[in-house]
Amino acid sequence: MRTRRLAEIFVNTEALFLLCLAAYLIIRSLTSELTEADAVAAEIVFLILGAVGLFFAGRGMVRSKRYGRGAIVMANLIALGVAYYMIDGDRIVWGLVLGSVALITGGLTIAATPEMGGDSNIDAWGKLEN
Repeated sequence: MRTRRLAEIFVNTEALFLLCLAAYLIIRSLTSELTEADAVAAEIVFLILGAVGLFFAGRGMVRSKRYGRGAIVMANLIALGVAYYMIDGDRIVWGLVLGSVALITGGLTIAATPEMGGDSNIDAWGKLEN
């Protein structure tokens, strides 16, 4: 349960970071002149939807639901790709921070396997146990 709790903390931190980034973009777009307002609006919507998705995936993982882990792992694999291109684009510190958080969160999520038995009656192959 400790691994699952740590994974939830990291996932919620990622979701909070995405919401903060969306808030920053909203404030920045209101206080400065935009040349591509539609692109910024789409990015804000994407960040908010990503944060909500990560939050609910984290809740699902803690509750031993199958839908939680896959979404978190995929989001962090995407973050690893972004980190690579950040490092390649001379944003080395930000890329290393993002890559480290993505590796830790993805690793904790993979390690937080649902326990067999308990409140679940589905075996490892997805079949209903009698």
